[in-house]
Amino acid sequence: MDRINLLNNGEKAVAGGGLLMLIAGLFLPWWRFSISGLSSATEGGFGQPGSIWSILAVLISIVLAGTIVAVKFGNVQMPALPSDLSWGQLYGGGGALVVVFMLLKAWRIGAVPIGGFGLGFFVAVVATAAIAYGGYLLYTEEKGRAGSG
Repeated sequence: MDRINLLNNGEKAVAGGGLLMLIAGLFLPWWRFSISGLSSATEGGFGQPGSIWSILAVLISIVLAGTIVAVKFGNVQMPALPSDLSWGQLYGGGGALVVVFMLLKAWRIGAVPIGGFGLGFFVAVVATAAIAYGGYLLYTEEKGRAGSG
Protein backbone atom coordinates (compact mmCIF):
# COMPACT_ATOMS: atom_id res chain seq x y z
CA MET A 1 0.00 0.00 0.00
CA ASP A 2 2.92 2.33 0.59
CA ARG A 3 3.72 2.39 -3.12
CA ILE A 4 0.35 3.98 -3.91
CA ASN A 5 1.61 7.12 -2.17
CA LEU A 6 4.08 7.50 -5.06
CA LEU A 7 1.14 8.59 -7.20
CA ASN A 8 -0.33 12.08 -7.13
CA ASN A 9 -4.11 12.59 -7.11
CA GLY A 10 -4.43 12.79 -10.88
CA GLU A 11 -2.46 9.59 -11.37
CA LYS A 12 -4.51 7.81 -8.70
CA ALA A 13 -7.74 8.88 -10.40
CA VAL A 14 -6.64 7.74 -13.86
CA ALA A 15 -5.17 4.44 -12.64
CA GLY A 16 -8.16 3.67 -10.42
CA GLY A 17 -10.62 4.68 -13.12
CA GLY A 18 -8.83 2.50 -15.66
CA LEU A 19 -8.97 -0.50 -13.34
CA LEU A 20 -12.65 0.11 -12.61
CA MET A 21 -13.38 0.47 -16.34
CA LEU A 22 -11.63 -2.83 -17.02
CA ILE A 23 -13.69 -4.59 -14.35
CA ALA A 24 -16.92 -3.05 -15.68
CA GLY A 25 -16.05 -3.94 -19.27
CA LEU A 26 -15.20 -7.55 -18.54
CA PHE A 27 -17.57 -8.63 -15.80
CA LEU A 28 -20.66 -6.43 -15.56
CA PRO A 29 -23.71 -6.08 -17.85
CA TRP A 30 -23.94 -2.72 -19.65
CA TRP A 31 -27.24 -3.35 -21.41
CA ARG A 32 -30.28 -5.36 -20.44
CA PHE A 33 -33.32 -6.04 -22.52
CA SER A 34 -36.54 -7.99 -22.37
CA ILE A 35 -39.24 -8.74 -24.90
CA SER A 36 -42.72 -8.43 -23.35
CA GLY A 37 -41.67 -10.45 -20.35
CA LEU A 38 -41.07 -13.50 -22.55
CA SER A 39 -37.30 -13.45 -22.52
CA SER A 40 -34.57 -11.23 -21.22
CA ALA A 41 -30.83 -11.03 -21.56
CA THR A 42 -27.86 -8.78 -20.86
CA GLU A 43 -24.82 -7.69 -22.82
CA GLY A 44 -21.45 -6.77 -21.38
CA GLY A 45 -19.23 -3.83 -22.21
CA PHE A 46 -17.97 -5.44 -25.41
CA GLY A 47 -21.42 -6.33 -26.72
CA GLN A 48 -24.08 -4.59 -28.75
CA PRO A 49 -25.51 -2.00 -29.11
CA GLY A 50 -22.64 0.28 -30.10
CA SER A 51 -19.92 -2.13 -29.08
CA ILE A 52 -17.19 -0.16 -30.87
CA TRP A 53 -17.69 2.82 -28.55
CA SER A 54 -17.39 0.84 -25.33
CA ILE A 55 -14.45 -1.16 -26.67
CA LEU A 56 -12.61 2.07 -27.51
CA ALA A 57 -13.47 3.59 -24.12
CA VAL A 58 -12.17 0.53 -22.26
CA LEU A 59 -9.01 0.29 -24.38
CA ILE A 60 -8.11 3.95 -23.93
CA SER A 61 -8.78 3.65 -20.20
CA ILE A 62 -6.46 0.65 -19.95
CA VAL A 63 -3.72 2.40 -21.92
CA LEU A 64 -3.91 5.56 -19.78
CA ALA A 65 -3.86 3.58 -16.54
CA GLY A 66 -1.18 1.22 -17.85
CA THR A 67 1.24 4.00 -18.72
CA ILE A 68 0.95 5.46 -15.24
CA VAL A 69 1.47 2.08 -13.57
CA ALA A 70 4.37 1.19 -15.88
CA VAL A 71 6.20 4.47 -15.27
CA LYS A 72 5.64 4.64 -11.52
CA PHE A 73 5.96 0.98 -10.56
CA GLY A 74 7.77 -0.71 -13.44
CA ASN A 75 10.65 1.73 -14.06
CA VAL A 76 9.55 2.12 -17.68
CA GLN A 77 10.84 5.14 -19.58
CA MET A 78 8.16 6.57 -21.86
CA PRO A 79 9.27 7.80 -25.29
CA ALA A 80 9.94 11.46 -25.97
CA LEU A 81 6.99 13.31 -27.42
CA PRO A 82 7.06 16.00 -30.09
CA SER A 83 7.88 19.43 -28.69
CA ASP A 84 4.32 20.71 -29.09
CA LEU A 85 2.78 17.77 -27.16
CA SER A 86 3.05 16.84 -23.48
CA TRP A 87 2.04 13.84 -21.39
CA GLY A 88 -0.43 16.04 -19.51
CA GLN A 89 -2.11 16.89 -22.79
CA LEU A 90 -2.26 13.20 -23.70
CA TYR A 91 -3.87 12.27 -20.38
CA GLY A 92 -6.34 15.16 -20.61
CA GLY A 93 -7.19 14.36 -24.23
CA GLY A 94 -7.46 10.65 -23.47
CA GLY A 95 -9.88 11.39 -20.63
CA ALA A 96 -11.95 13.56 -22.98
CA LEU A 97 -12.03 10.78 -25.58
CA VAL A 98 -13.29 8.28 -23.01
CA VAL A 99 -16.10 10.72 -22.14
CA VAL A 100 -17.04 11.09 -25.84
CA PHE A 101 -17.04 7.32 -26.41
CA MET A 102 -19.18 6.73 -23.33
CA LEU A 103 -21.66 9.35 -24.54
CA LEU A 104 -21.83 7.57 -27.90
CA LYS A 105 -22.39 4.23 -26.13
CA ALA A 106 -25.18 5.79 -24.06
CA TRP A 107 -26.74 7.16 -27.25
CA ARG A 108 -26.71 3.69 -28.83
CA ILE A 109 -28.17 2.00 -25.74
CA GLY A 110 -30.85 4.68 -25.47
CA ALA A 111 -31.79 4.23 -29.13
CA VAL A 112 -32.92 0.62 -28.61
CA PRO A 113 -36.58 0.65 -27.48
CA ILE A 114 -36.59 -2.78 -25.83
CA GLY A 115 -33.54 -2.30 -23.63
CA GLY A 116 -32.07 -0.25 -20.84
CA PHE A 117 -28.86 0.52 -19.05
CA GLY A 118 -27.26 -2.17 -16.91
CA LEU A 119 -25.16 -1.87 -13.77
CA GLY A 120 -21.90 -2.11 -15.70
CA PHE A 121 -22.69 1.01 -17.67
CA PHE A 122 -23.16 3.04 -14.49
CA VAL A 123 -19.93 1.66 -13.01
CA ALA A 124 -18.22 2.63 -16.28
CA VAL A 125 -19.66 6.15 -15.96
CA VAL A 126 -18.03 6.46 -12.52
CA ALA A 127 -14.76 5.18 -14.00
CA THR A 128 -15.07 7.68 -16.85
CA ALA A 129 -15.55 10.54 -14.41
CA ALA A 130 -12.44 9.46 -12.49
CA ILE A 131 -10.37 9.21 -15.66
CA ALA A 132 -11.56 12.57 -16.98
CA TYR A 133 -10.92 14.24 -13.61
CA GLY A 134 -7.48 12.65 -13.31
CA GLY A 135 -6.59 13.66 -16.86
CA TYR A 136 -7.66 17.21 -16.11
CA LEU A 137 -5.56 17.26 -12.93
CA LEU A 138 -2.50 15.94 -14.77
CA TYR A 139 -2.95 18.47 -17.55
CA THR A 140 -3.38 21.46 -15.22
CA GLU A 141 -0.53 20.32 -12.96
CA GLU A 142 1.82 20.12 -15.92
CA LYS A 143 0.56 23.42 -17.28
CA GLY A 144 1.17 25.04 -13.88
CA ARG A 145 4.76 23.73 -13.77
CA ALA A 146 5.46 25.03 -17.27
CA GLY A 147 3.99 28.45 -16.44
CA SER A 148 5.98 28.87 -13.22
CA GLY A 149 9.30 27.73 -14.69
